[in-house]
Amino acid sequence: FFTDPTWARVTVIVINIWVGVPYTLLQLTGVLQNIPEELYEAAKVDGANRLQRIWHITLPGIKPTVVVLLIMGIGGALNVGMERQMLLSNGIVQDHAMVLSWFAYIRGIGNNNYGLGTAIGMFQSLVGIALLFIANKIAGWLGESRLI
Repeated sequence: FFTDPTWARVTVIVINIWVGVPYTLLQLTGVLQNIPEELYEAAKVDGANRLQRIWHITLPGIKPTVVVLLIMGIGGALNVGMERQMLLSNGIVQDHAMVLSWFAYIRGIGNNNYGLGTAIGMFQSLVGIALLFIANKIAGWLGESRLI
């Protein structure tokens, strides 16, 4: 599958999900432990079923953390790193596994064109900052505290 561009993309996506999901679930598990058990007991006494308890207690309890994780994730969306693509690519699938940082490394540093590498890095940073401000504004619209 290292010679098929479709599988190269799928492999990188699966690896990124495999790395990111446990860390996020660990953070959400810590937040879930801070929701008072008395809220669930009171809702059960009031006749709330499992779905109603999730909707009215659990989701509002984890909403601030989810919004902060979303803001941080969107701010770093363009910074996916080049290590996985560099290690998993070869001459056949290299064009299909290309990311901005890998492109800046090959075309900028590899070809002694440092201006191009710097321009790509600046573009990546500016777009990341713009996305961060947009996500922060959306968090404000959702009624959550904003990071900036």
